[in-house]
Amino acid sequence: MAILKQDTTSIIAAAEKHITSYCADLTSPAFKTSTERAASLSIYFLPTISFFADGAITELSDPSLFVQLISGPLDKIQGLVIEVTGHRVEAVAENSAIIWLTLKIDGIEVSNIYFFRRRIEDGATGFEGGIFDGEMWLLKKLRRD
Repeated sequence: MAILKQDTTSIIAAAEKHITSYCADLTSPAFKTSTERAASLSIYFLPTISFFADGAITELSDPSLFVQLISGPLDKIQGLVIEVTGHRVEAVAENSAIIWLTLKIDGIEVSNIYFFRRRIEDGATGFEGGIFDGEMWLLKKLRRD
């Protein structure tokens, strides 16, 4: 049985570029409100996403809801210092990768995992889903839930 070797070079490069840009927007001092930051961060996601938080899986196919989804936790951590301490990208196949992002928020380290994908039909890339338990855990720890 022959094993097909996939070239994952381009998906790794795309995911690296994506997470670097995302982190720049996540930590930029240019945004005055959580809604402004959330609007910028929402463009990094594909039109249909699945996310995992608090033990539940939610799928959204309406990008107009992404800003609200993202701004909620940002509103709660507003005023705290968000610092990106690192990330790691690992290809799963030619068109998908997993990104681990580590943040320090007000001195507490949290991490999130994002699923990054290139869609076959149109070549668009972006986060297709992720585990956003890092912020939920932090909010509970800070009693901001």
